[in-house]
Amino acid sequence: MSIIRQRTFDRGELTISELGFGGAGLGNLFRPVSNAQAQSAIDCAWQQGVRYFDTAPHYGSGLSERRLGLALHERPRQQWLLSSKVGRLLSPIAGVTHADGECYMQAAPFQRLYDYSYDGVMRSFEDSLQRLGVSQIDILYMHDIGRLTHGDAHAAHFATAMDGGHKAMVELREQGLVKAIGLGVNEWEVCDEALNHADFDCFMVANCFTLLNNSITEHFTERCRSRQISLVVAAPFNSGVLAKGSAGAGHYFYGDTPDAVIQQVMALEEICKAFNIPLQAAAIQFPLLYSCVKTVVIGMTHADRIEQNLSWYHQPVPAEFWQTLVQQGHIRAFD
Repeated sequence: MSIIRQRTFDRGELTISELGFGGAGLGNLFRPVSNAQAQSAIDCAWQQGVRYFDTAPHYGSGLSERRLGLALHERPRQQWLLSSKVGRLLSPIAGVTHADGECYMQAAPFQRLYDYSYDGVMRSFEDSLQRLGVSQIDILYMHDIGRLTHGDAHAAHFATAMDGGHKAMVELREQGLVKAIGLGVNEWEVCDEALNHADFDCFMVANCFTLLNNSITEHFTERCRSRQISLVVAAPFNSGVLAKGSAGAGHYFYGDTPDAVIQQVMALEEICKAFNIPLQAAAIQFPLLYSCVKTVVIGMTHADRIEQNLSWYHQPVPAEFWQTLVQQGHIRAFD
């Protein structure tokens, strides 16, 4: 078994593996995978020492939660951490076996409905418990609040979330049904905004704590550290481009990669080449330079890719490499 270091949340006593299993792929993100392949991926991650698993109702309209719950069912519950999300309810689509949509292929036949209200969060949480087959969830995130997702409807959704949704999450934590609460978003700015209205234990930030997008480190990491808020960093490859490189066909923010971003990647590749360091290793390890970051969550659906991720995680990276990235303006000086 690979040795993955552990970090502890700044609030509570949650100890989490520095590398986490992202469950979006289990919901057929971009491409379908079989139940057997999903089971194999989770088994492989477990064998490699991964002990944190993240999912959401959004991922395949419940498919990811069902697959993850089944695969972890016989594992000792005290040995792993589980997170899921609230903010979407699933409504059955009559007469349909599978439903494509929102980047998920052959997903479960349910329509996603946003609901950040008190009742909506409570119902979403209870539904997730049943799909996962568990009696509690360690970390509960409110999913995809923000302008990036909701546009002009953001203000209304945000008000509902900070009032009713947050109240429900606090009650679930007080009841011992969850241990930590936070937001799970693709834009760190809404986390900054949320802290002006409510208190949270942690935030999952996806696609916005990377070698390509790291404005989060201008002031927000320091705000989190000062308030003892832990960060969970997801999508360190920016949905794929930092994994496949400038010559590949990786996604960027779940879509095609703009030419300007390709140029950024090429510049990073030149520095990596000079230090003989894989770009992917730098992408995985960059967020972990910050003490407020507790884990990096990566999508894992193939055994060979899981083993490769672990190899990149363990890749030695000298301090001079990071200093060069700072000097050339790719990242800021870090704590």
